[in-house]
Amino acid sequence: MSQAHILAIDDEPELLESIRKILSRAGHRVTTAASAEEGLLRLQRSDEPDLILTDLMMPGIGGMELLKSVRKKKLDVPVVLMTAFATVETAVQAIKEGAFDYVSKPFTADQLQVVTRRALDMRRLTNENRRLRAQLGAQVESKDHGIVGESGSIRRIRELLRRVGPTPLGVLITGESGTGKEVIAQALHRLSARADKPFIPVDCAAIPANLMESELFGHEKGAFTGAANLRKGLVEAAEGGTFFLDEIGELDPPVQVKLLRLLQEGEFRRVGGTRMMHSDLRVVAATNRDLEQAVKDGRFREDLFHRLNVVHIVLPPLRERGEDVALLIKFFMERECTVSGRSDLRISPDVLEALGRYRWPGNVRELVNCVRYMVGLSAGPIINMADLPPRIRDAIVRITPSLAAPQTSAAPASGGGGLPVGIHYELPYKKAKRLWLEVFEFAYISALLKKHNGNISHAARAAGIDRKSIQRLMKRNEMSTSDMESDFNE
Repeated sequence: MSQAHILAIDDEPELLESIRKILSRAGHRVTTAASAEEGLLRLQRSDEPDLILTDLMMPGIGGMELLKSVRKKKLDVPVVLMTAFATVETAVQAIKEGAFDYVSKPFTADQLQVVTRRALDMRRLTNENRRLRAQLGAQVESKDHGIVGESGSIRRIRELLRRVGPTPLGVLITGESGTGKEVIAQALHRLSARADKPFIPVDCAAIPANLMESELFGHEKGAFTGAANLRKGLVEAAEGGTFFLDEIGELDPPVQVKLLRLLQEGEFRRVGGTRMMHSDLRVVAATNRDLEQAVKDGRFREDLFHRLNVVHIVLPPLRERGEDVALLIKFFMERECTVSGRSDLRISPDVLEALGRYRWPGNVRELVNCVRYMVGLSAGPIINMADLPPRIRDAIVRITPSLAAPQTSAAPASGGGGLPVGIHYELPYKKAKRLWLEVFEFAYISALLKKHNGNISHAARAAGIDRKSIQRLMKRNEMSTSDMESDFNE
């Protein structure tokens, strides 16, 4: 960042002038403020700075309070605290509150320039990551609206979206958690004539029941204790656009009644209000519950169910679209590698094949988290079995092959022809051998350490190898001693 806008705040005029001269010579534009109050006013009246330097101890509002105010306003700008009373406790508290760093007074010109350069580099990287994410988001939208897969069920859903998206019809999306219900709702919004209007998602399970009506429909001033001002609800925020109600099965009956009127008549009243208000929006709902059963049980209104269920889209769990797993992994890996700057990272074909057999109980959401883990923590250019999240790796060990516990019988379990269960005979010899050895090594060391309660010395003696060999195998498979002790002492 060649030139940056820096806001410096301190109640010592001489220090402010010194900071201005040092940073101006470095090519930056420096704005100064003699108090935190003046600094906050400058933040309101001018463009957002690239960096804030602020004194910690000032009359009135201090630097820590200013930092909290900046974070509360959701300003994405690094803050560096300057203090003559620097302690470890001060530093820890400052970092917890979101400060980028702090510098102790008195500081030299070099010290100021170093901390400034580091903060501005971080700002530049943050902006670059944001730009890349926006770029990737645009790519996702342009390619089948972010719905990745070539299984029959996904093709049918894409075709249905193309037909339903441009219509005003209500849509109910059902499926297990993590199957991508909000992705489908966003695709419907982008395909509609409302695409340039707001898309407002609401997680009905995350809002307390006593606040739900006010959150959705807003409230008038004095409507209830604490309602000091008029507040518009999310329905008004979605005006003209798409209103996405996720986990709609969690709505209480009184709110269901108001939602039904909104769908039928396009009108609602704020909490505590007397005036009927009109709304123009499209409601898309989603749930992982069986709403028909909820209707039978009297927990969900039948008339509301039919209003929502004009078009029903059922999302299959990922375990039923196994042919899409490799496509999804490659798609999300490309996205995460671009954002993290690891374009050379590749996934081993053996690992990709093993992940294809995993059941994915958390569906696409779990797969995305798995990819983020692998990309973020893999040490080498190739992702192998050791780079998988431990829970997923353990599950794969249990199914490919089951070596997590030693055989109790003298003879190995047989899969036909006297050969062990778990070898994938349909794979080429070298590939099957490599996969077997990776899984065997992890499973053997895991079982051995479990048998010996995490004691490496005892495990090494039982295996007939030295302690360093056990430690080397643990390192290669990312098994830390602390992890073993915590796992085996539960």
